Amino acid sequence: MRPLTIRGEVRILVVDDDEAIRILLASRLRSLGHEIDTASNGLEAWERLTRESFDLLVCDWNMPVMDGVELCRRIRHAEWGSYVYVILCTAMNQKSDFLAGMEAGADDFVVKPIDFADLRVRVRAADRILQLQSELSAQNKSLRELYGKLRGAYDTIERDLEAAASMQAALLPKKAELHESIRLDWLLIPSLYLAGDMLNYFLVDGNKLVFYHLDVAGHGIPAALLSVTLNRLLMPIPGSPIAKVGATGILETLASPQDVVAELNERFQSTDDTYFTMIYGVLDTDSRALTFCQAGHPGPLLLSPDGGLKTLGEGGFPVGMMPEMKYDQNHATLPAGGKLILYSDGIPECINQSGRRYTEESLFAVLKRCARSSVGELVEAVRADIVKWRGENELSDDVSLLVMESL
Repeated sequence: MRPLTIRGEVRILVVDDDEAIRILLASRLRSLGHEIDTASNGLEAWERLTRESFDLLVCDWNMPVMDGVELCRRIRHAEWGSYVYVILCTAMNQKSDFLAGMEAGADDFVVKPIDFADLRVRVRAADRILQLQSELSAQNKSLRELYGKLRGAYDTIERDLEAAASMQAALLPKKAELHESIRLDWLLIPSLYLAGDMLNYFLVDGNKLVFYHLDVAGHGIPAALLSVTLNRLLMPIPGSPIAKVGATGILETLASPQDVVAELNERFQSTDDTYFTMIYGVLDTDSRALTFCQAGHPGPLLLSPDGGLKTLGEGGFPVGMMPEMKYDQNHATLPAGGKLILYSDGIPECINQSGRRYTEESLFAVLKRCARSSVGELVEAVRADIVKWRGENELSDDVSLLVMESL
């Protein structure tokens, strides 16, 4: 590729096999303040173009070795750093001749014998076009440079988000057997890189299964940061609302679910409309007694082996919206073979390509069909049904599900 021309005076190459015409045109055009060079035929002009930069060619049509039309074709098929404007000079004035020249890549024509006043006007028009093209090229260069910087910044952000997503995923519970009488599995599909949904479970005192499922309002980094904060807070460690821990780090008492949610509500009062819904509960693995607090979250589902499905809880109020909110505690029994299912509203609100919601009825149908399946098979059935429903449509909200079964 030849070097770019720095805009200033127009650099013109006059191409004509008639020496007298070359000298005359060069003299006249030079008097207008332009830099002029000459070539005696198309091939010589082509060789000059491959080594040097010219803004404009004033070129004869009929020449030996290579004519003006063939030179135009070569110019238009070449990779130049800037546009080369071509004015063909010809004694032919038929419409078909002009069409042939335009198809070859000529920009303008002057008819021989050349009227210099006419040529001067056309050169000035060419100069204006070249100036606009030069300005456009400079703008495009600036845009390409800006795009390169933006692309680099975007790539950095994307890498950081992927790393953050991996770190967040590492906070989710391991799908391992915690107790011989309980089986657990879960599903979490973020709508973006990071999720505002979070879930966890762990054993306390050998027979108390503590679990929660929460959904932070909003999407992206702010929601994910709060969900990660809550994940670390809802652990049996000093400062956690779920338990009182002695000076030696030993857990002394386990707080009731309603007290845990009430304390979270006091801690996370916000002025920017940030809130979250959740279910926090404790399952006694010996008696199968279930105690939980529901705070604005979809009601937990109790699925029996025969396909019976019952919604537990009475709703409650989201956490972080109003101070001094009172929360109720719910009690139930998880029978042998029964499954407790917690889910976020991202499941029934999943939208397909026709703009239709998945709905709770669709979820319930899958659960009933999988009443006797393992928790892993049930979770996979829900995931597959949601993926099939939404098709290529993007998720509008995080999708999450927690399933526990009493054996």
